[in-house]
Amino acid sequence: MFFKCLDRTEKMRSGCCGGRSGAIFSRAALIAAVAFAGCVGPGRVDDGVYCTRSELPRLEALAFDVNGDAIYGQILVPSSKFGEGRPCAIICHGFAGFTRWDDVAHDLCRAGIVVVIPHHRGAWGSEGEYKVTNCIEDAANLARWAMGEEFAAKFGSATNEVYLVGHSMGGNSALNAAAALPGVRGVALIAACDIGNMAQGMTREALHDFLVGEGLHVLRRESDDAVVDDIEANAERMRFVNFGNAFDGRKVFIATGDYDNVVPSDSINALGEMLTPRCAAFVRKTYRAEHSLLGFRRELTADLLDFIGEK
Repeated sequence: MFFKCLDRTEKMRSGCCGGRSGAIFSRAALIAAVAFAGCVGPGRVDDGVYCTRSELPRLEALAFDVNGDAIYGQILVPSSKFGEGRPCAIICHGFAGFTRWDDVAHDLCRAGIVVVIPHHRGAWGSEGEYKVTNCIEDAANLARWAMGEEFAAKFGSATNEVYLVGHSMGGNSALNAAAALPGVRGVALIAACDIGNMAQGMTREALHDFLVGEGLHVLRRESDDAVVDDIEANAERMRFVNFGNAFDGRKVFIATGDYDNVVPSDSINALGEMLTPRCAAFVRKTYRAEHSLLGFRRELTADLLDFIGEK
């Protein structure tokens, strides 16, 4: 049985072409806009109100070259009603790409953020071979592009408001890439995998078994050994503890799940302790969730919006 929902969208509108220009939705506005509208059971998710076709948000294909290999994905561009100079979030998926973050991406776009969703080399049809260091390079190259004037002019974003967001192995990609790019405004680490630290505490066989268990077989790669070799050769430089002074004056968001049995949280907690006094904004969130944060992703999205919107 479906329950009848009260449509709260009207309470947000200030006329058909009412203004939301120039501001990211607050947590309350996000909940009113995209959460179940007064429902006890299954309900309707409300979208925006658009007077003309030119005001519609749009989806563009991502085909981005890194060292001769094409990375594919999507770019979500918010409604023109939000105006120019929007933040941009690049969302890096986890190892093997089993867990997508389209729900979070679309909610961020609804709230006025340009969202880039790349499929790293060797994953989900992108060209090239999967390596953890390639994922870092992919994220860094995309961030440089997003910080450029051409990208900003095309998608209505701000060159100084680029954020790298990463889940699991994507957290490793986001942190390592952002640490090397001072122009990145902030980084959001969601159940981030400190694979460098993990690898140094494992035998080679255990590391291989961990990667296989997480889906190594679905990736385009030279071999299993090539992926393991890449991690072991770069483990020390990728460790999160290296980046305690890399985000002075920048913004950092760290989220973990209480029931995460995929990646340990010790190293991310240690990183957080180092970063807290140094960042322009530091947010630490825990959710009563497993590794994917399923069941808490609307709350996570609202927390991300608060984080990105904080000046």
